[in-house]
Amino acid sequence: GGQIYPFDNQKVVAASIPWVWPDPMPLRTSNLRAPGDVARCFASESAIDEIASSIRVDPVEFRLRYLTEKRIIDVLHAATKKAQWKPRTSPAPAAGAKASGRGVAVANRDETMTAAIAEVEVDKTSGKITVQRITLAQDCGLIVNPDGVKNQIEGNVIQGVSRTLLEEVKFDATGIKSLDWLSYPILHFPDVPEIDVVLINRPDLPPNGSGEPSLVPVPAAIANAVFDAVGVRLREVPMTP
Repeated sequence: GGQIYPFDNQKVVAASIPWVWPDPMPLRTSNLRAPGDVARCFASESAIDEIASSIRVDPVEFRLRYLTEKRIIDVLHAATKKAQWKPRTSPAPAAGAKASGRGVAVANRDETMTAAIAEVEVDKTSGKITVQRITLAQDCGLIVNPDGVKNQIEGNVIQGVSRTLLEEVKFDATGIKSLDWLSYPILHFPDVPEIDVVLINRPDLPPNGSGEPSLVPVPAAIANAVFDAVGVRLREVPMTP
């Protein structure tokens, strides 16, 4: 056995560096999982979906016309195959009180490639969106621990669905109003979608991160699926009724 080196005392010091703003800022920001890329992907992949719809081309086919990065193409093919994607144009609104739709989005975060397929149901009477399944394909280079990577992806997908449908920090001139789990709702277990993960291993590449990339395409894929279901383009989150 090895020797154990106990630490009788431990001191951790973290310096607080104030944000510099041109005007007084009443709100303090903090860490958020993949903040910039989620917003960028939401905007760009929604716009690409709009273009595909406007020229009546299947949204996967449209992306494949212009993608040149083989790793992105491969994750998109892997996701669509796993989700059994059937080519057709969007939207395809259905008659009746509830409509189903599917949406796609791809992303590259720090050379980890992801593709998400979202399947949703929209209650046209109440406006409630239910995410039924997310299929997520990922290429993060060399995969050292497949089970660990899969766990990271599942966590990212669940948080991505939660942020898309529910999460919002509210505030006014006096400060933050979202102070508990009632005023800041998160996804509950009954609403967690089915999650299908497809891993593409690249032993010839260095291992890249898996902590954030699979969250990035999730909100865009959900928004595109809602558009497919009811023909309405949502441009903000959370997508509450």
